[in-house]
Amino acid sequence: MLNETYLHLPGIGPQKEQRLWRHGHTSWSGIGDGSGVPWLGPRRAEIVARCVEEEQAGRWDTVAGLLPPAEHWRALVRRRGRSPLPLRWLALDIETTGLRPPYNHTTVIGLCGHATNHQPVALVAGEPDWAEPLADYLAMSEVLLTFNGRLFDVPFLEQDLRRHVLRFPPFHVDLFHALRRLGITGGLKRIQQQLGFRRDEDLEDLNGYAAVLLWQAAQRGRAGARETLVRYCLEDVVVLPRLAAFAYDRLAEQAGRPWRCPAPPQVSLGEYPFDAELAHRMGQRTRGR
Repeated sequence: MLNETYLHLPGIGPQKEQRLWRHGHTSWSGIGDGSGVPWLGPRRAEIVARCVEEEQAGRWDTVAGLLPPAEHWRALVRRRGRSPLPLRWLALDIETTGLRPPYNHTTVIGLCGHATNHQPVALVAGEPDWAEPLADYLAMSEVLLTFNGRLFDVPFLEQDLRRHVLRFPPFHVDLFHALRRLGITGGLKRIQQQLGFRRDEDLEDLNGYAAVLLWQAAQRGRAGARETLVRYCLEDVVVLPRLAAFAYDRLAEQAGRPWRCPAPPQVSLGEYPFDAELAHRMGQRTRGR
């Protein structure tokens, strides 16, 4: 839907965009040089021409800079001919020692998407150059997927890892807000359960406070704590592409667009074992916190 949206153009709102679609203006490239399109005008024509040029070069700087953040969900899919094609997504979630950098620090960065060949990846603090690959994964991506990442994950990383050069993808789909537009509210685990996206039942009682305690336990040398923390983080990460496809399909349907999101690849966490007994104890200890 990205290359048929017009909400990044001055003076174009949802109702006018709907009228443009009804009159057959369903892609930037279909407008051509703008001649014979009186609603366009010189300023809009310049922006559309730049967007078409950047799209052909595999870049999205102009539309990403002008599209309201609440509409970045449109960047999940673009149209190529009569087929929907996802952009390069990267799901991201972090665990930390608390909420306030620089007093608190990142412990685990979970990633999964096109840049990781749809395989879950965990970057764990304390390992040599542990955060170095993050910049490469971000650079290879076009859409960042998070849950409440605009308020937490991204600003936390920008401050905590400020010694690294991190350039986040041009689009950021914060699924907390995208799902809220659909009337789906609550925390990530609650939404997963509501929509039928289940995580390993042995990890269902863990929360952010438990993640802090698991890190502390790992630092003390508690066997299985590090592995359990990593698995907890990745459980959050791998569901984000599936939630993104769900949100896109319903928001596109509300907008009256026919293109649906191709299903993300199935991801297995089998290579990330964890201590189920420890997870259960931590879940009991932190319940309600």
